[in-house]
Amino acid sequence: MAWSFLPSWIDLESVSISFELPARTTLKRTGVAALATSSATALRLTLAPALLRVAFEPYLVIDLPPPLGDMGLQQVEYDFRTGAMAPNVFYTGGLVRVGKGSAEDEARAFMRDLVTSTPMAMPPYDPTSDRDLVLTVRQVLSNLESGGGGPPVRGARLSARLTLRQELAGAVGPDGFCIPAGATIAASVDVEGTREEIETAPRVRRIEVDCSSAVLRKGGADQADLRRFVVLRGGDITIERVEPLGAAGQAAGVESLVRLFGALVAGGGVALDPQRLGPSAVEGLVKEEIARALRPVLVDWVQQNAEIVAGMDLRKVLGIAEGPGVA
Repeated sequence: MAWSFLPSWIDLESVSISFELPARTTLKRTGVAALATSSATALRLTLAPALLRVAFEPYLVIDLPPPLGDMGLQQVEYDFRTGAMAPNVFYTGGLVRVGKGSAEDEARAFMRDLVTSTPMAMPPYDPTSDRDLVLTVRQVLSNLESGGGGPPVRGARLSARLTLRQELAGAVGPDGFCIPAGATIAASVDVEGTREEIETAPRVRRIEVDCSSAVLRKGGADQADLRRFVVLRGGDITIERVEPLGAAGQAAGVESLVRLFGALVAGGGVALDPQRLGPSAVEGLVKEEIARALRPVLVDWVQQNAEIVAGMDLRKVLGIAEGPGVA
């Protein structure tokens, strides 16, 4: 499904943001009840076309005075179409098992506070048509931080699943990359900073990418299919999973990597001896050579498409300098 804040050729399935909350963080307090973490807790906000989900791992504690038993809150889902809120609340102990309805009301109140002052608070709401979705999510994070007086958000992980409706490609001379139309991508992005810093000047530290197909072209020919790689701040790349293509892909075992390395360094006068180096060393050298070939192409693509996401400059987000040329 197309989202207004993204190019129409990106089909985003869902996106989530997660971060760690310290033990004994109070997210909401009303009367004698409190919603708090009992230990270090991962909080995940997931945004999909029809819902917003807030999940906790381990569960959040709804702290009630004795003899009432405490309850756990695993997650709350908010239906954008109807405004319905569905909390997952359960008993965790205590002698008197009453008040579950009140605990569910507290969970719903927590969700209402989370979306207040945003378009999400007025159903029916369609996030795919919200051109200011980045601003909307920023307000949700602000509401979360201010709701219970707990410690501020610092650092986060963004996760997204998407499909490309058209080919995504970049090139520098005869070298380049191509992600074909129909490819699926799962990406996890580690972002540094406080909430205010993430809002005004987010700093990506690391991006992990799993892709059904990302083809590396070297010397004008398709040489390798990159299935998993990591992009670090500044544009450095680490290759984690690669499949040789062409003649190299026809060979078996380590020989395919030897042939791939030869294609990548064609004309460089470098050859590998798998008997001397061993398969793991050969694989490591191949991945290093792929990363070396891919980095200038990736940096050039970011410079050419810096404003592809509404409200962000990818050069600043990824720590890639403006202007041509890359070391």
